[in-house]
Amino acid sequence: MKWKEGIFLLLLGAGLLVATEPRATLLVGTGSVKILENAYRFLEAQRAFSVEAVTVNEDLYRDKLVTEVRHRLRIDLERPDRVRVRIDGDSKHRDYLMEKGKFFIWDRSYNLYGELKTPESIDGTLDFLYDRYGITTPLANLLYSDLVKRLKPRARGYYFGMRELDGIRCHYLGFVNDLKEFQIWIQAEGDPLIRRFVLIDKSTKFRLHSATTLRWLSVGSVEGKPFEWKLPADAHRIPVEPAK
Repeated sequence: MKWKEGIFLLLLGAGLLVATEPRATLLVGTGSVKILENAYRFLEAQRAFSVEAVTVNEDLYRDKLVTEVRHRLRIDLERPDRVRVRIDGDSKHRDYLMEKGKFFIWDRSYNLYGELKTPESIDGTLDFLYDRYGITTPLANLLYSDLVKRLKPRARGYYFGMRELDGIRCHYLGFVNDLKEFQIWIQAEGDPLIRRFVLIDKSTKFRLHSATTLRWLSVGSVEGKPFEWKLPADAHRIPVEPAK
């Protein structure tokens, strides 16, 4: 079985939508990249967190029509070895659980689940799932403990100043190369939390978009008891096979 989540495209290194306002500033070196890396370092240093996200992804129907798919996610992470992801939306209703060297994926629409033995660390599990099975966990780009190393953009960086997002003042940044565009809003006061990011695929004429908005529930600990969870007794186990 193969599951793909488009958000993992962040690992490819992306860029900024071409700006229509002339006051954007091209920042290199210690500019926009440094602001982005500061947000990554803060997040990768957290022992635990809980966050909700809304994702809107564009997809291509029969090479003719761009459609929109919306999902809501809840992610709970406790380093070094526990992550739970719950996703609901237009195309899927699933739970993912990584815990101490085991990985479960449960499709609630069909009451089917798969189980794998994995490395014990979160980083090791994410790499194992992708390399061996082609499975990408939703919003995996938030979960690694070495985000600066993995996600440092190899593209021109632009700074668009301060923008307000849901009442929160944010740095508005963008990065662009020939194939990808990446825009990101990072909280400017207090903790440098990522509040929103947009990815644009420029490799086709349709320029498909993916947008994610984040609401942080807790940082430094998880909210509630998300890991006190069990599969239903009547769930049916199926094999997890490598992607072809």
